[in-house]
Amino acid sequence: MSAEEKEISLKDLIKRVIEWVKFLFSKWLIIGIISAIGAGLGVLYAFTATPEYSASISFVLSNQNAAGGSLMGLASQFGFDLGGSSTDAFSGDNIIALMSSRKMVQQVLLEKPGGNESLLNTLCKDMKMDKGWAQNERTKNVFPFPDDTSKMTLVQDSLFREVYFTVQKNMLAVEKPDKNQNIYTVTTTSQNEMFSYNLTNYLVNATSAFYIETKTSNAKQNLDMLQKEADSLRNLLGGAIVSTAAETDLTFNLNPAYQVQRSGAQQNQVRAAALGEAYGEVLKNLELAKITLLKETPLYQVIDEPSLPLLITKPGKLVSLIIGGFLGAFLIIAFLTGKRIIAAYK
Repeated sequence: MSAEEKEISLKDLIKRVIEWVKFLFSKWLIIGIISAIGAGLGVLYAFTATPEYSASISFVLSNQNAAGGSLMGLASQFGFDLGGSSTDAFSGDNIIALMSSRKMVQQVLLEKPGGNESLLNTLCKDMKMDKGWAQNERTKNVFPFPDDTSKMTLVQDSLFREVYFTVQKNMLAVEKPDKNQNIYTVTTTSQNEMFSYNLTNYLVNATSAFYIETKTSNAKQNLDMLQKEADSLRNLLGGAIVSTAAETDLTFNLNPAYQVQRSGAQQNQVRAAALGEAYGEVLKNLELAKITLLKETPLYQVIDEPSLPLLITKPGKLVSLIIGGFLGAFLIIAFLTGKRIIAAYK
């Protein structure tokens, strides 16, 4: 293409742009009216929009226990290796998955704050799910839900799963703001202030309890077994000591020639010595088991927790006015442009 042709093409383009600008300016009244209507609808939406309430908890959850590490070092100085694994099934993103898992969320939804209605039934009422179910022959008798999943019918269980997905996708957010720290944030956003508040608190408490119980279950079982064994040996040792003393009393001032009568006391002494040695070993292992339990117990500490009244999320009037006005102007301009292009090709 020559320089002259390029100049002609550029002039045509500028001419067309000017024509379109003049055309749109000629329609300023209709564009202004539609923009004003859009702005008014935006403000109306801001006034009528249902507010949402957000409850957020920040907490630390880690299996790196400082006290446990110190005691492990002390135990290793005496030649004891308590083991330990560098891997953690609940570390990192696994904690996030656990927090938002069906098991945890459904367990919490069955909670009844203050002994009143369960969170599950409260949510179904707020979202008017119960009215929709009542109009269907298959689901008209499913509401209210029982307080135990074992008492639910197959239809109720299926609907309960749908409620979980609604909460998990649209209301619940579990995040780890900084990947280099073990600080997690759980946020619930809904149109019911108390629902957001209670779901967040119950979920964090239930998940942390499950996490700690799972992490320490083996160590607790070992500690309980050793404690039971120590109690049993202590009772046996006490009985052997008492028996030895009783036999000694019976043979007090006995003629040295009658040694056979001292055999009972001697046998009890040997038994007491053996039990004492066994009891000492069990006590040593018991203390090591306590150290292991302390090591396995994760650190759980709430940093920030929600307080009533909660933070309200609602569209701002000015922002809604601007967005509504721009959207109205865009739609009318697109309509007028499309109408002119269609008319030009007829």
